[in-house]
Amino acid sequence: MARDRQNGAPEALNIGAPLYHQMIEHVRSVAPIEGVGLIAFSGSRAVKIYPGTNTEQSTTRYNMDPAEVIAALNEIDRQGWYLGAIFHSHPRSEATPSPTDLRHAYYPDALMVIISLLTDPPTVRAFRVDGEVREVPVRVLPEEGTAATA
Repeated sequence: MARDRQNGAPEALNIGAPLYHQMIEHVRSVAPIEGVGLIAFSGSRAVKIYPGTNTEQSTTRYNMDPAEVIAALNEIDRQGWYLGAIFHSHPRSEATPSPTDLRHAYYPDALMVIISLLTDPPTVRAFRVDGEVREVPVRVLPEEGTAATA
């Protein structure tokens, strides 16, 4: 997989407003089950959202359809991008990693993005989970070169 950064998860979720809203709309559309998806990065910025199907059909657990994961990872590789984040929603709880989330954090080179639907607008938080859990900034970029913190 092509990478144009150091090993480890990105230092922040830098995401354009259209992609940010696509991610929010996806998790809202599948509520009350947990929504899930992947975020491709190029450099330090998100470039594409891959909304997924939660095969668990659960309000407290998620598992993205393996065929969707493979298709997304194949495209990410073909484009020279990398898997920068995995997102999921918490329809009925805060945007904080649960013990289950942490047990299933199998991709330390990708951020864990959690979207809580308890608030309107939803609360979006991002975490590096690589032996320890550290919150990183979520920056919604309304235009190229400008930033607003979500």
